[in-house]
Amino acid sequence: MAWAQPVSFNKEVLPVILKKCATCHYQNGYAPFALTNYEEVKRHTKEMSIVIPNNSMPPWKADASFRDFAANRSLSNAEKELILSWIKSGATQDVSDSKITLSKPFKPEKPDILLKMNKPYLLKASNLNTYISYKIPFELDSNYAISGIQFIPGSKIAVHHASYQIYEVADDVDVFAGPDYFTYKEDSLNRVDDTRDFNYFNMVGESGVLPKERYHGGWLPGTEKIVFPPGIGFNLPKRGVLIIRSLHYSPSPIDVYDQSALGFYVSKMPISRPVGFAAFQPRNPSPGFSWTIAADTIYRAHLNVKFNNDVSLLFINPHMHLIGKTFKAMAITPNADTIPLVHIADWDFNWQDFYRYKKMVKIPTGSVLHAEATYDNTNQNPFNPNYPAKSMPFETGMNESNEMMRLVILYLPYLIGDENISLE
Repeated sequence: MAWAQPVSFNKEVLPVILKKCATCHYQNGYAPFALTNYEEVKRHTKEMSIVIPNNSMPPWKADASFRDFAANRSLSNAEKELILSWIKSGATQDVSDSKITLSKPFKPEKPDILLKMNKPYLLKASNLNTYISYKIPFELDSNYAISGIQFIPGSKIAVHHASYQIYEVADDVDVFAGPDYFTYKEDSLNRVDDTRDFNYFNMVGESGVLPKERYHGGWLPGTEKIVFPPGIGFNLPKRGVLIIRSLHYSPSPIDVYDQSALGFYVSKMPISRPVGFAAFQPRNPSPGFSWTIAADTIYRAHLNVKFNNDVSLLFINPHMHLIGKTFKAMAITPNADTIPLVHIADWDFNWQDFYRYKKMVKIPTGSVLHAEATYDNTNQNPFNPNYPAKSMPFETGMNESNEMMRLVILYLPYLIGDENISLE
């Protein structure tokens, strides 16, 4: 496509960049630099002229031809040509642009409530992955209805992913008593152990009443703020504990301090529909069975889960490790109809997401959730951590030296009309 007229930065280019790039590239955001006004964009046109044509930026792995999602960051061919034409023509800001106010610095909405790690965690320089579980106690002035949540990594270079849960505790629990964290000494498939964790973090009082989970979520590279429609979300209790159950730090060549946080966005109306969380994995075919992905092979795994109730899907998150290649999930209804859910044709461990549907997706009772994943354990895979390739355990640990398959959904019990509710 040839652009006959000069491209206006403020009228044409900046709106695209604010929508597709600035969600990560803003001051103090997850990305290494900001792209929110003319000066910032101009400074990085050389990099943009490389990463836009090769599709490495903006990062978006979900195949829109299978199922498109809200907040799709990928650039259309027309948007690519628009930006590249502006760069080729000199990346200027014409006189008329100076009268437009779009180039004011982009400022993301600040959370209403911020819960932060009590003390920075020191990740010592090493060639090892580190996993910790961190307790963040809180006591607020009241209960709050929450319609949005955002994990805020304290260290952009160290934090790789996190799983977190919010608990309400009994009145006789001193939420501030007990240690801040523990480090997982060895890798384990079943990291979450309620009995161990609740006792270690002093979350059970003399009454013996167990904590009640109010929300379960996660964050991975690429995940933005999670937001819900009016009346949907969760209730943040007045007193409770936030546990970052599996906080994964990538190997770092230098000492790094991390003080991650979670931001909460208060709803203007009560929460009448609390969001549910479910995580699925392949089933062991027999007790004690151990999977192995043999060296020099393309391995395929699958999972099947039957739904016993009508549900409405809001978000979906596929997860694998380094040698993952493709991931496809769909629901097969009792009438043999296929509902496409997500397809990752070119997996990238460094760019994952909690994909938000444009509208809620109804899964009827009796449907089977079917997911397929492939893994490339050959020498030809540049992401293979082993060279030469060697056999790799599957579904026996969370460490990147192993492989795994997970499919996470955020959902609601279905109500008539859910499929018409926009999540944009």
